[in-house]
Amino acid sequence: MANPFTYDIQYAGYDFDQYDLKGNANYEIFVKEFREFPWKAQVGKSNGGSEPTISVKNQQSNIDLWVSVIGSSDEYAYLVGIVQPKKVKTLLGFGKEKEVLWVSAYVFEQAEWVEQAFKLYFEGKIGVLNSKLSDLPVYFEQEAR
Repeated sequence: MANPFTYDIQYAGYDFDQYDLKGNANYEIFVKEFREFPWKAQVGKSNGGSEPTISVKNQQSNIDLWVSVIGSSDEYAYLVGIVQPKKVKTLLGFGKEKEVLWVSAYVFEQAEWVEQAFKLYFEGKIGVLNSKLSDLPVYFEQEAR
């Protein structure tokens, strides 16, 4: 079976649809990229573009997980976002259900927590991951564009 995971990187200030496709991913590749990424140098330098981000996509499950940062080089936190199918009701919650891609982003204060989240993701433990994410502060959630 082919590796379903790929990843890409956006540096601060990239257009929102601009990214560097890196290729296949696994947990070890992610951890290496995450630890070597210049988070401190990149945070707060979006200049109207994207924040620095590493995104991992699972082509089989259609669930993506990404990590970015917010704050300044003196003090920053990680944002971990998950994009996954979700059933929502139409017409302000009164209509029929439809499935949409939904993005939820959570605030992580420790790099170790980010790595733990991605470990669950790569292991396919999405239910456990969602449970752990639900205990964290929500930064935002909305239908993915």
